Amino acid sequence: MTAADKNRALDRNETEWVEMSRAAAHLTDAQLTDLLRRLRERRDRAQRMIRTRTRQASREGQANIDTGAREKKAQLAEAIQRAADEQKRRRASTSATRNLKAAVERKAEQTHEGIPDNRTAHTNPADTPNDKIAPSGALHAEGMRAAISRSTGDR
Repeated sequence: MTAADKNRALDRNETEWVEMSRAAAHLTDAQLTDLLRRLRERRDRAQRMIRTRTRQASREGQANIDTGAREKKAQLAEAIQRAADEQKRRRASTSATRNLKAAVERKAEQTHEGIPDNRTAHTNPADTPNDKIAPSGALHAEGMRAAISRSTGDR
């Protein structure tokens, strides 16, 4: 397919947006986001058009040969991929660099004063908090005896 055939599938605005996606590195972040939104809208519109025509052709028992709309969708999808890759590249490079710089600054500012060499507070076993209570669960079953007799009777 020649370049003229490819351009015939797109209207003037779509051709301009596809060309802008080829030069996505020169766009601002806002322009790139807006370009992606427009390209996706047009691609979705072309996809709906293809589905509608395919559905109509199958109802009428005809073969659907809609190469123009399919070519349009393919070109818009390629443009979206180019613009999305550029957007991903920008986000990855800026966030990774920003995070790395912040981590280096935090590391440089960190002081080791007051941090013990050993993080264990003491080596003795913990004291029993209250010596006057029975060990865990010892009185619990005895208290349940009265509750069982009130609710269901003796067992």
